[in-house]
Amino acid sequence: MWQSYKDKGVVVWGIGGDDSEANLQGFSQQMGLTFPVLYDQGGSVKSMYNPGEKFTNSIYPQDWIIGVDGTVAYVNTVYAPDEMYEILDAEIAKMNAP
Repeated sequence: MWQSYKDKGVVVWGIGGDDSEANLQGFSQQMGLTFPVLYDQGGSVKSMYNPGEKFTNSIYPQDWIIGVDGTVAYVNTVYAPDEMYEILDAEIAKMNAP
């Protein structure tokens, strides 16, 4: 998905904090991820964006899309690419709107 959108201004970061940084980096290398994977020690990034609902308090992995206005545009705990494509297209349209 990221490969399809990276030239359209979409930035992807993997963020993990429920495990050690070494394990997170090992997982990233094992999976061959080509986007940065950041370590959220103490969960401060997750806390900053998490609205505190039971749904978003589940463990990783989660898919989050932060919109062009800096707010959460999408969050899900299952991989739903069609939904994500729709949100990404809408956010790109906002970026390109006059």
